[in-house]
Amino acid sequence: MTNVIAFKVPMQKNMSIRVEECDEDHVYDLVHFHEECQLTYIMEGSGYLFTGSNTYCFKPGEVYLFGSNLPHGFKSGDKVKGKDIGSPARRISIFFKRNVFESLFEQNPETSSIKNLLDSASLGFKLNAGKSQEILSKIRRLEEMEDFDKFLELLYILDFISKGDQGDYLSAREDLGGDLVDGDIQMINEVFAYTESNFNERISLAEVAGHFKMTPPTFSRFFKARTQKTYIQFLIELRITKACEFIRAGTHNTTESCFNSGFTNISSFHRHFKTIKGMTPTQYKLRVSSNFN
Repeated sequence: MTNVIAFKVPMQKNMSIRVEECDEDHVYDLVHFHEECQLTYIMEGSGYLFTGSNTYCFKPGEVYLFGSNLPHGFKSGDKVKGKDIGSPARRISIFFKRNVFESLFEQNPETSSIKNLLDSASLGFKLNAGKSQEILSKIRRLEEMEDFDKFLELLYILDFISKGDQGDYLSAREDLGGDLVDGDIQMINEVFAYTESNFNERISLAEVAGHFKMTPPTFSRFFKARTQKTYIQFLIELRITKACEFIRAGTHNTTESCFNSGFTNISSFHRHFKTIKGMTPTQYKLRVSSNFN
């Protein structure tokens, strides 16, 4: 197994679940591994899936589950050694941390089927086709949820998958070598921690690169190769997440949420908020209020 890169899912410290939809221009196609488990539904496109030391063809409607630190990568809409390897892909994934379930497994024997499912996911597997459409609708529902509702919906999804035959394994036990520790992960974690501590300050790319003793171009390449995002994209997403926390807590109005989350321009805040959340801050506040009433 060669050219495997350590990847950091852009997950803020107060999050354990992330839903991400990737189109053909944003699909991360390097073989990589990350701490989080990953459940992926292929919506469009075809190509190759590399996992462990194996290669598979993938197509629309298929669902894959990858365990923590299992090397994998989707490749499509491109050429390998001059040969076409499928049409541009579009997929939606849930990333979640297994360790948040451990105490649940220990205290609640009713969750044993989910524990067994995640144990099996250490080898990765493709789910049986009969469950795929319902899984997509459940993922879409989870995508719209917040906080504890999102956690519960993930449990429902995993419980649904765990019932009956899960599907075909993707890797052999010997593919799971113990040599996937990458010192870059420590550096990325430090970048995340630095940003969490300074999100409401003015942060420039040059400043953060200098803090970690890199030039801005070197830092940009380093960060994007391991997160699939530019640093500025990550910073904006973090600030919007913080603004949502302020709004949900009821401690800040929209303008205060804008400036206290690190934005310096109201129109920029509204534009980024709508792009990321699919609604304006006012609409988000109304939805949060209606959920509590």
